[in-house]
Amino acid sequence: MKFTKISLITALAVSGAFAIDSSSTISGDAKIFYGTDDAGNHDIFDKSSSYGDASLSIDYSKKVTDNISINAGVTGLSTLGLENTVVSDVWAKGEGVNGLDDTVWIDVANITAKFGKTTAVIGRQKLDTPLAFTETWNIVENTFDAFTFINNNIPDTTIVASAVTRANGISNFTNFQGGMTDLGDGIYTAGIVTKFIPNTTAQVWYYEINGILNNKKAWAQVDSEVTKGVTVGVQYAQGSSNSQFVAGKVGFEDDKLSTYIAYSEADKKGNLDFTNYGGFGGSKAYTEAWWNFGFVTTPDASTVALGASYDLNSVQLGVQYTAVDSGAKNNDMNELTLTADTSIQGVDVSFAFINADADDNTIDGNTVQAYMTLPFNL
Repeated sequence: MKFTKISLITALAVSGAFAIDSSSTISGDAKIFYGTDDAGNHDIFDKSSSYGDASLSIDYSKKVTDNISINAGVTGLSTLGLENTVVSDVWAKGEGVNGLDDTVWIDVANITAKFGKTTAVIGRQKLDTPLAFTETWNIVENTFDAFTFINNNIPDTTIVASAVTRANGISNFTNFQGGMTDLGDGIYTAGIVTKFIPNTTAQVWYYEINGILNNKKAWAQVDSEVTKGVTVGVQYAQGSSNSQFVAGKVGFEDDKLSTYIAYSEADKKGNLDFTNYGGFGGSKAYTEAWWNFGFVTTPDASTVALGASYDLNSVQLGVQYTAVDSGAKNNDMNELTLTADTSIQGVDVSFAFINADADDNTIDGNTVQAYMTLPFNL
């Protein structure tokens, strides 16, 4: 395994060189993820069917004036030599022919300025919009080069406009620049999120993509608490080729128990789906699978999803079931996921067992995953 010129240890040393005062913060996390499966010809826990990675992310923020701050972040990805011992693949690919070399890149670098009730974020940043967003499930996060403007002049309402020029997570991460992919003429999005109606959040988004994809999409969503602990939600999306996606969700939550059931349909028109424009392929659909993305939003897919979680104080247990009936030949998928989350001496620990019954032999079978995350503030 090759080492880059900037190692993870060097990244830590650089972070320690920042002058820390009341207007500066440094935070981050260290992660080790492991997974294994018996799909296809795999044997669970065998080296050839297992994947693992370690990462370190450090974020720095400095308030320059009352209205302006600078934000920077660096992420390091390493196999720690695991591919030579207990795994043969990785969660996210870095430098090198097989994506196994240590890789360090700048994942956040922006200036944030506030003028009255308008905030501008210019530079590399995380996004959270329905069709272009930063995914947090992987061992590293995807980010975007963008110009984002947020306005709150209207009471209980936020207006967002963003021009996105590059994104990563689409291909291998690379040293320094993070494997950013040029999005041609860019992705332009505008959205309105309002809580004007009591106990309700409504949002409408429009996307125009030029260059690589050349299409337009719209997303509308309403989530409301109809009575104490009971929520309902509706999602609707449409693409420029008249492809459509619709979903509904009903949820219930009390002090320790949270449950939901959801249903979605994607019509047959067009070749567009409604997954993340940049990133690892997830979606914001209510019915999105826990692990096997890419089925729910494909054309002519009907999906039922239900889930529950229960808080045992020291351990949080979860279950999710997703059933996708696809109009495409040999593309049906059923997934059952059981999870357990806890904290041990400040380390967040999670375990997941995933059973997939799918026409695709590459995912049909059982998967076991373990996650360890140490968040920190310096």
